[in-house]
Amino acid sequence: MYLCFRTKHKIYFIVAFLGLIVLYNEFLAYDIQAFRWSVQKCADCVSVLLVADPQILGYKNENYKGSSWAIWDSDRYLKKTFSRAVDRVQPNVIVFLGDIMDEGHIASVEDFEKYKKRFSNIFDTPENTMKIYIPGDNDIGGEEDMVSSQIHERFNYAYTQPDTLVYSTTTFFKVNRLTKSIPPAPKEAFLNDYTERNTTNIVLSHLPLLFTPGSFVQNVLKELSPQIIFTAHDHKAMHMSLDTATDQLSDVWVLPPHQTPLYQLRLDMGDVHELQIPTCSYRMGTKNMGYGLAYIDTQEKTLDFTILWLPDRFKQLWLYLYSLAAALLISLVFIIFCTCTNSNATYSRVPI
Repeated sequence: MYLCFRTKHKIYFIVAFLGLIVLYNEFLAYDIQAFRWSVQKCADCVSVLLVADPQILGYKNENYKGSSWAIWDSDRYLKKTFSRAVDRVQPNVIVFLGDIMDEGHIASVEDFEKYKKRFSNIFDTPENTMKIYIPGDNDIGGEEDMVSSQIHERFNYAYTQPDTLVYSTTTFFKVNRLTKSIPPAPKEAFLNDYTERNTTNIVLSHLPLLFTPGSFVQNVLKELSPQIIFTAHDHKAMHMSLDTATDQLSDVWVLPPHQTPLYQLRLDMGDVHELQIPTCSYRMGTKNMGYGLAYIDTQEKTLDFTILWLPDRFKQLWLYLYSLAAALLISLVFIIFCTCTNSNATYSRVPI
């Protein structure tokens, strides 16, 4: 009986151990990662949080046994990481760089409304924060199929806002390479040379621009004269710049995963900088997920940026599987040992 009592205590220990794993995987891992992020306070800066390719899962492609759990877990992951990013950064502007939904371009009216509601619940944002939404190919088509004008209009109606938005000393231009659309630039954006201006021009595009140059990109640069371009689509964190004096592109710089320094770029050297932001969803086939963070100081003509790297959810799920398998095996051994001990105690001969 004493051995069985000790065995029960060991089982309680296993349960407590599994509880700690749940606590770490579902809460502590996200808080620890958030404290590793490089953030700063800058009174003269405009802070921009960049959300790329969340692609909240749809009901058509995720149609298999256990898909409801997969959708639920993916939504929770996005919600937990985004809420911590907003709390830590407290951004002035939040930009959603397209592919908001995984099946937006093929969704029925009913499903689209469900996706929109889920998206709003996941990415709950403060009322006083400017939000900017641009469509991606998964939202309106354009990669494996043609852009549907009806689907495009549906997206624009759901997220109604101008294609040119101004916040403090920054002007944001939403361009769409899928539909070849470029918004008209306000005249005051080009009154003087950038070194003498008090406004920074920022182009937002789902598809990369400098990484795949062409006539559309040339028109964007000519008509909008941006200093910064933020893009998404490829699910990677990369940088490229264009020297406007020589029309030469720099080499592609892949930002090292899970390194969190604040990188600084000068904006008054005649270069156009494009930053490609990685996906924030662990379901997109990459193990390096994150949000982009940029501090734009128009007075000092600088851009400080970093990637807010996120925990690897698949590692957490594998940890659950291994821990549960080990716990079941050890518990089974303890139960067998306890049963055998009780059996021996019941049928042992009494000495005379």
